[in-house]
Amino acid sequence: MVGQRRRSARRKPLAGNHQKSWLWGRNAVLETLDAGRWIPLELVLSDSADPDLTSRIRDFAEALDVPLQTASHDRLTELGHARDHQGVLAKLPAYPFSTLDDMLEQAGDPGLFVVLDSIQDPFNFGSVCRVACVYGADGVVIGSRDQADVTPHVARSSAGAVSRLDIAQVDDLASALADLNTKEVRIIGTAPQADRRIDQSDLTGSVAIIIGNEGRGLGEPLAQACDELVRIPQAASFDSLNAAVSAGILCYEIHRQRSLPV
Repeated sequence: MVGQRRRSARRKPLAGNHQKSWLWGRNAVLETLDAGRWIPLELVLSDSADPDLTSRIRDFAEALDVPLQTASHDRLTELGHARDHQGVLAKLPAYPFSTLDDMLEQAGDPGLFVVLDSIQDPFNFGSVCRVACVYGADGVVIGSRDQADVTPHVARSSAGAVSRLDIAQVDDLASALADLNTKEVRIIGTAPQADRRIDQSDLTGSVAIIIGNEGRGLGEPLAQACDELVRIPQAASFDSLNAAVSAGILCYEIHRQRSLPV
């Protein structure tokens, strides 16, 4: 049965092409294994890895029933096309998305959701997921078009946060916002021309914040779906903040308001 389970696992769709399906790096791989959500199809350990890493990887491989092989340092470099693999690689299947319904059902009170409007840079995507995880978001919602996919590259950029988060992929973001609204979740977007600053808005209830595309910002259909538009104050008019920094400021402000003494 174990052999059959492993053979069928290898037929699962990969998280990208063969090269791009590899996740590397000690912390990224260990975090993914420890989370137990995105189970690798295969692990490759350097035959020169230190004893602590070797022991931990072997324990996870046994506990999660993941095939493990050892190879030379150079072979890992060849497989992952990365010299900084730190002695371990994990071949990942396609990311296991949550559903919006499950996300809403499991959300805390007040809830916090991060909605991404066509974030195309994997570094930005991963960084936003890291912010969402740090500030206890109930989930991240992404569209199925014009959006960076959840890949090992995004996992590394998120410091493993994608394995600790519920991420839902939907065909229609505007419809997803309407579903959030029916659950009394306020939709908050950002716009440089908005009259109210983020610190002037009450963010203590359940909210969904929308992070706009790197180039065009928040799309008009989603801007129209917002209950409120706010702006992030800036000291200079150099340019707008990037998506990950904006997400960090918004999530921190929500955390700050919710942490104030009653």
